[in-house]
Amino acid sequence: MIWRGGQDEYEDLIWTTLSFRLDGIRRVRNTPPMRTLTVMTILAVLILPPVVFAETQTYTATHTYILGDRDSKEDARQRCMLEAKRKVLEQAGVYIESVSEVNNFDLTKDKITSFAAAVMQVKDTKEEVGFRQGHMTLTIKLTAQVDLTEVRKQLATQQVDTVMREDGALLRERLKSLEAQLELLWQQQIKPISEHGGVSSTAALSPAEFNYLRAQAIDGNVEAQFALGVLYDKGIRGVPQDNVMARQWYEKAEMQGDARAKYCLGMMYAFGKGVKQDELRARELIEQVAVQGLPAAERMLGIMYVIGMGVPQNNGQGQSWLEKAATQNDSDAQYWLGKIYDEGIGVPQDYVMARRWYEQAAAQGDYLAQFKLGRLYSLGRGIGMDFVHAARWYQKSSLQGYAAAQLSLGDLYSAGSGVAQNYEMSRHWYREALRNGEVDAGIRLSAMYANGEGVRKDAARAYMWKKWRKCKQ
Repeated sequence: MIWRGGQDEYEDLIWTTLSFRLDGIRRVRNTPPMRTLTVMTILAVLILPPVVFAETQTYTATHTYILGDRDSKEDARQRCMLEAKRKVLEQAGVYIESVSEVNNFDLTKDKITSFAAAVMQVKDTKEEVGFRQGHMTLTIKLTAQVDLTEVRKQLATQQVDTVMREDGALLRERLKSLEAQLELLWQQQIKPISEHGGVSSTAALSPAEFNYLRAQAIDGNVEAQFALGVLYDKGIRGVPQDNVMARQWYEKAEMQGDARAKYCLGMMYAFGKGVKQDELRARELIEQVAVQGLPAAERMLGIMYVIGMGVPQNNGQGQSWLEKAATQNDSDAQYWLGKIYDEGIGVPQDYVMARRWYEQAAAQGDYLAQFKLGRLYSLGRGIGMDFVHAARWYQKSSLQGYAAAQLSLGDLYSAGSGVAQNYEMSRHWYREALRNGEVDAGIRLSAMYANGEGVRKDAARAYMWKKWRKCKQ
């Protein structure tokens, strides 16, 4: 099972006890007053626009398409309309970019274009058929409006989202491998127990099976002790979750030298599960296992050095430990190395190296690496811009339920980039993204109904999706 935000058993506890920094973000126990002040400043500056701004801005664009021998009029109309929309979006994007720069927002070109598409409404379309050099031509003049007040409100909302969700996103990345690792550890140790006690690897334990396992653990069987620790830790196989019992059985197995139990015990100290949170103790236990070559411990120790958890921040040490785990095919370590090079955390930014590590993690099914790899292809970083490959990696990540990938895949289907333009598929992925917590998908859906993209224009539905987006924030 792969951990996803909102479903992990630790999330509520972690939100109240832990946030952390990455390369300059200070680690704190609760949201500092300055964070609140920052949010209020953004709202004050952007939501209350100066009176000199007009309420709306009108943009026009004209494009002429020369029909080939095999072009139908409908194909020509669609292509001409797309190009006219692109020109209007470029104009609207200039305004949005200026607002974002004045307010120090870090919006990439593709984000600006997507944002412009979301707040723009097509008001008038005029078509004119002509002839040029013996060929029929189709000219479309497009008139669209952008509500500047809405632009400023949406920019403010987006920036507030970024500020308030920043720590949460980092936490999710930090924790995403924990449940998968425990699942792997369970698979590694259940076989020896099942061979002696007939314990099923999938169904809930019967009372007889549980009693046999517990009896083995009490008699000192280290595998049984570790198994009980995992069962109580995860609350699986019909065993109620009990962090204190999990810690006690991990401790018994750890006293017999079991490296897996020591690692899990370290994770419990790291996140305050069944024991008072103690990052120093967590680092000690995990480091003892890391030097024995357990990839999960090597990776976790590397992350601890990168984020400064239980040890002074040291990107060099962090990278070294992550590489040890990555060379043992640990996909989470490979993802983190890709992230380090992608964002230039303690090393010069290197998209080629980022792509190399993302590819290795993505090939093993890591949904975050798949998404990040898709982003590199879509932005042309570390490789030529390639929307076909971007779409493939977004698709893989989307099928695992990752909302950001679903939003990006919806964008590609909407624009016809790397895939055949398909508004129905675009709407499908926007809905999936919104269902999985990506509130910006509501803006996209609202714009589709407002502009009649693949559907009949429907102001009521456009309003509904916009309100849905706000309700989800």
